[in-house]
Amino acid sequence: MKPVEVNLSPVKSSRRVLSALVVAGVLLTPSVNAEVTLGVFAGQSFIDDGDLNLTQGNTNLNYKDVSWDDRSFDSPIFYGARVGYWFNDAPNWGVSIDFSHLKNYLVGSKTVAVNGVQNGVPLNGKVPINSTNLEDFNMSHGLNTITFNGQYRWFPACKRDDSFLGRMQIYTGLGAGFSVPHVEAVVSGVKTYEYQAGAGPVINGMMGINYDLYEFMSGFVEYKLTYADVEDELKGGGVINTETVNHQLIFGVAAHFDM
Repeated sequence: MKPVEVNLSPVKSSRRVLSALVVAGVLLTPSVNAEVTLGVFAGQSFIDDGDLNLTQGNTNLNYKDVSWDDRSFDSPIFYGARVGYWFNDAPNWGVSIDFSHLKNYLVGSKTVAVNGVQNGVPLNGKVPINSTNLEDFNMSHGLNTITFNGQYRWFPACKRDDSFLGRMQIYTGLGAGFSVPHVEAVVSGVKTYEYQAGAGPVINGMMGINYDLYEFMSGFVEYKLTYADVEDELKGGGVINTETVNHQLIFGVAAHFDM
C-alpha cells in the first residue's frame, strides 16, 4: 500500500488524533448504561534489533540487526491516549482505541552486515550504516500507531468497591491497526521529512493493573508489546522497510464514567 503524505506539524497532528479518539469514544457508546474510560499515558519504551531494507533505483540493500534508540523522555516524549468501553451486560469484556506516539532513532554509526547492491555495485560485508546510501533515518515525531483492541478484565475481590482489592482490576488486551510515521530520512543526499498515513500494519498486546483512586479517576500501570511493519516512501522514489518490536512500560491516568 502506498502511504499518503500528510503535511501536519507534530503538535497539530497530535491534537487532531486526540480529538478523533474522543469523538470515536462517543460514537462507540450505545444508549445502554456502560462504563466509558478516557486515559492518557507515558513511559519508557525499548526497541528490539531488527532488519531494515532500502530500495531506491539501482540500490537494494538489506541491513541485518540494526539498533534503535527510543529517547522516550526527549521532546517530543513517548506518550499515548486511549478510549475504552466496557459492556454493561458483560462488564469483564471491553473494547478500546489506542493512539501511541512511539519513537525510533536509527543508530547509524553501528557496524552491521549489509548485503545487496548499492548504485549497481554489489555490497556484501560489515560496514557502518551511515557509510552507505542510508545517511540518516529516524521517526522522532512518531512511529505513531492507532489500534483497535479487544480487552478482558478480572476483579480480584469479585466486585468493585472501596476496599483495597475492590479498587483493583487486572486487564489484558489484543488489537491491530495501522501506523502514521513521521519519516525523517536522508538517502544519497535527498531528505524526506513528512507524515505518511497508512504505512503498514500494527499488532499489539497489553497487560496491566488499573486502580481506582477516586470515584471517577484511576491510575494504571501496563506492559505493552507492539509489532509494526512499516514501509516509508522516499522523496525521489524508493522505500525503506522496517519491522520493529517495541516493548513499553506505561504509567497513566484515566477518567471513567457511566453512560
